[in-house]
Amino acid sequence: MTSFDFFHLHGPGRPNVRLPRDYLRRSGWVPRIGDIFPDFAAPTTQGPLDFHAWAEGSWTVLFGQPGAFTPVCTTELAGFARAEADFTALGAKLIGLVPDEMDDVTGWIADISQVLGDEVRFPMIADADGTLARSFAMLCPGDSGATPIRKTVLIDPALRIRMILDYPARVGRSTVEMLRLLDAFRAQDSLDVATPCDWTPGGDYLVPSGMDRDEATALFGDDWIELRPYLRVVNATVLDPARRPPCALRPPAPGDGDGD
Repeated sequence: MTSFDFFHLHGPGRPNVRLPRDYLRRSGWVPRIGDIFPDFAAPTTQGPLDFHAWAEGSWTVLFGQPGAFTPVCTTELAGFARAEADFTALGAKLIGLVPDEMDDVTGWIADISQVLGDEVRFPMIADADGTLARSFAMLCPGDSGATPIRKTVLIDPALRIRMILDYPARVGRSTVEMLRLLDAFRAQDSLDVATPCDWTPGGDYLVPSGMDRDEATALFGDDWIELRPYLRVVNATVLDPARRPPCALRPPAPGDGDGD
């Protein structure tokens, strides 16, 4: 079992951050793809939350925001609330982190509901003293000073970090891109494929680097072709024939474009 050290913060309702000792031996741990995301306990709009107990077994989208009652954050939070059912359909939970007191966070959520009509039903962490934002490398002084940037961490059901996106304070995120990434990771995990540039659900896949021809045939049967030894395409019908779009990444069939 992994042993954890604890950062105990003073004051009631403040979060405790639990990091494995091998992380603590590094100089200033920052989230990295492939890391197990550290456990922590924190106050949220839905009550106290122990992160590992809450997140394990589901995909998790953890997103930090610069602050409550700010314009870009307001549109982002409303956008995530509007798309929550889409995330749920992909087995994902949403959780936000804001460097404000709980009263401010709950008041802001109520304001979003009144002004934009979007109900925020997922937990929002009130990180008033910025402890979690600092612990999770959400501060970029060159962009936003002491205010957290828009860092998004996508965590898989085994609590492992699969994706990290950093947006500057004045540029809002795309929930569409978050959903696309979830679809790509789910395809990767279930089919052992890679996804090409601008891939969207229903598009063809790629045979991952390092997989030889015998392995590809064992996995995909006749549903793959080789354009070059380093570029091999897996037919999207291996997942769902009905969703394969006409623009899927495949070479032209014999006779295409010759006027026949």
